[in-house]
Amino acid sequence: MIRKICLLIPVFIILYSCDDAEDENPIETVLEVVERGAVLRTTSINNGEFDITNPQSVFNIDLEESDIEDGALMSSMDVFLSFIDNTIDGNNSSVNRFLFKTYLPENFQTGANGLPVISIDYTFVELLEATAIDVSSVACKDQFRIDIDLNLTDGRTFNTRNSAGTIVNNSGSFNSPFTYLINIVEPIPTDSFIGVYQMEQIEDGFFENSFTSPIRMVEVFNGHSNNVRIFRFIEENAGTFSVEFSIVCDVAIMTRYQKIEAPSCNSHDISDRILLGPDNPPGIANSEDDTVFELYFLEGFEGYNTGCDFTDFPAKIRLSKQ
Repeated sequence: MIRKICLLIPVFIILYSCDDAEDENPIETVLEVVERGAVLRTTSINNGEFDITNPQSVFNIDLEESDIEDGALMSSMDVFLSFIDNTIDGNNSSVNRFLFKTYLPENFQTGANGLPVISIDYTFVELLEATAIDVSSVACKDQFRIDIDLNLTDGRTFNTRNSAGTIVNNSGSFNSPFTYLINIVEPIPTDSFIGVYQMEQIEDGFFENSFTSPIRMVEVFNGHSNNVRIFRFIEENAGTFSVEFSIVCDVAIMTRYQKIEAPSCNSHDISDRILLGPDNPPGIANSEDDTVFELYFLEGFEGYNTGCDFTDFPAKIRLSKQ
């Protein structure tokens, strides 16, 4: 196997060690990807889940808008809301996407980078009321989904549907997915699902091993929210890599738009990325026993495949505590 160390010549799929032009001016790099484009960078996820036992729990993220005019092109930011009922009981309470909020430039402040910034926060009960769902109808593993359209004064709109993988992936410079899943969870202890785990590929992905080696040791850490975890490992001569997931009752859910690398297949355009996302079902876990859990995920998630001839290709890994 030829390893990729900031060179686009890998044979097998591996994680990408170099940041997306981390040391460059962010908007200059955006312009290399989307001519006169715009991004809505997630600068911080302060809490990304709802505690099912606490209707006042808060989803809170910080965003920064970038465009060729340092924010002057922004016309508005539309926030769409939907509810996903993942409870198998014969009663589907899902709510289709609808316009929930609109923010104008005056709702933003000027941040440290001289760009417009905003912090948005919604309580669990606020989103229940907005979707007309009674709290008694909600269960662990259900989800709210936030989708954002960034509208510019020249009539263009940017969102997940028209942004490249280098923009929406959550581990690069941009981290601009324009969409967020809010898991409804039962809180787990902060000292569970952390430590050293053996990671084993139990179902091959499109390029066989999703993370360069079928069996390896990884270290799992606490993430930005109570039930969020991150596993990290070091690839020799390539750096440290991170993958984020959540423990949600009896499943482990990989966060959408995790970045990995593979050959560009039909082009040599490095502006795109092969991304991962959760499969359905997402993986097996026991919130009261952290010794073993599994992650089921899709490679080329939602078509982010850099022109390779696959989309949503399933793969599975198992993590066993050491």
